[in-house]
Amino acid sequence: MSVYRSKGLLLLALLFAVSVTPFLSQTAKAADDEVLDMLVELVSSADRDMRMLALEQIREEVPGEAATLRFVALLPKLPLALQVELIDALGERGDAAARPAVLKLLTSKTETIRIVAARALSGLASPADVTVLAEMAATGSDAEKKAARHSLRQLKGNDMNNAMCAALKDAKAKPKTELIAALKDRKVKEALPIVVKSAHDTDLAVRLAALDMLRAMGDEKHTAALVQRLKSATDKSEQKLTSLALLATCKRAQAKCADAVIAGLKGADAKTRILLMRALPLAGGPKSLKEIVARLKDKDKGVQDEAMRLLAGWPERSATVHLKKLARDVKNLRNHVLALRGIIRLASPGKDRKPDLATLSEAMKLATRKQEKVLVLGALGTIPTLPSLTLVTASLDQPEISEDAAFAAVLIAEKIGKGHREQVRAVMQKVIKSAKNEKTRDRAKKALEPPPAQTSATR
Repeated sequence: MSVYRSKGLLLLALLFAVSVTPFLSQTAKAADDEVLDMLVELVSSADRDMRMLALEQIREEVPGEAATLRFVALLPKLPLALQVELIDALGERGDAAARPAVLKLLTSKTETIRIVAARALSGLASPADVTVLAEMAATGSDAEKKAARHSLRQLKGNDMNNAMCAALKDAKAKPKTELIAALKDRKVKEALPIVVKSAHDTDLAVRLAALDMLRAMGDEKHTAALVQRLKSATDKSEQKLTSLALLATCKRAQAKCADAVIAGLKGADAKTRILLMRALPLAGGPKSLKEIVARLKDKDKGVQDEAMRLLAGWPERSATVHLKKLARDVKNLRNHVLALRGIIRLASPGKDRKPDLATLSEAMKLATRKQEKVLVLGALGTIPTLPSLTLVTASLDQPEISEDAAFAAVLIAEKIGKGHREQVRAVMQKVIKSAKNEKTRDRAKKALEPPPAQTSATR
């Protein structure tokens, strides 16, 4: 057995002795001193297993400021690789007594030491060190930036959050960008009142960082600021991120954002009006819908077209009455088609929406093209009721859509249940006579078959 392994076993015995004899102060102190001496020796060991054992004890088992200072004093005496291991252990140990020494290591001539020191600060830093880490995250090498960013995100406590917010006021552009990114990843919503001011910073990178945070957690209180930023942004990346932030905010806060978005439309150019309008379906509510309908008569053709597209995709059935008016105008084919498709979508069954058969029936009458008629049949085919089967049956005599109607009828018949056997039989017989598709006819015949007799096990 090597001398280091023998000492490792002795170390474990001493640690046990210390743990069971705390009431014998002189004995415990002597054991503590011997433990520290042995740890210092084993940390320098060439035996990796024993060195790892010693580092583990430093991390978790040997408390006290005096012990920390002994380990700190050992650092300059170790080769580079062992310094790295001990600095890492001191960081996980979390004793602030090591902080001054680790802070000094941030200016070491050796990059590896600077990197591990930056990571160690995640467990040692005080609020005053936030600016130092932000500076390294902004200006260090790639590896240094990564280490500093890690620590900024791992620092614990509201004091650290408050220090980051305070540091924003006087920080230069690059460190400010890093602080905002860290606050976003730390999910510090309390920082938003300060961060939103940075959305108007003179530096583009700072503005983008602030907008990215608002995209992640902005609410209705920030809508007006986002609208203003969108109206004044000239950089394409900023316009895109501002638009995304506004969309995300409206999706979260919904109708609470509507007033600010609508107000922002006044004085905005056509391109910006389009971007603002896209937030209104996410905000929802009667005010948003009214504004989109009004924009159908906007002075700009592009805005009109976008308003029509948004109305056709409106998430609430309240849009149906407006879409029906537009669907009746067959001269404007684009609007006619978009309106009809919007009507069909809103009248179809959805996750939290029952089917509207009356509107689907009206849509079939309004449709002038086969494509929209087939969409109606497709929606009806998902509704296993006798009224939907009746509506589909009326289309079996229309050559243009008879095959689609036959298929929809079969789909309904297969799911409609046993209560309408005679009605189903009459429709399936008609499908068998008129359908050209062999698979459709076969399924219709199968739908005519009586249900299997119940066995004694199922009665």
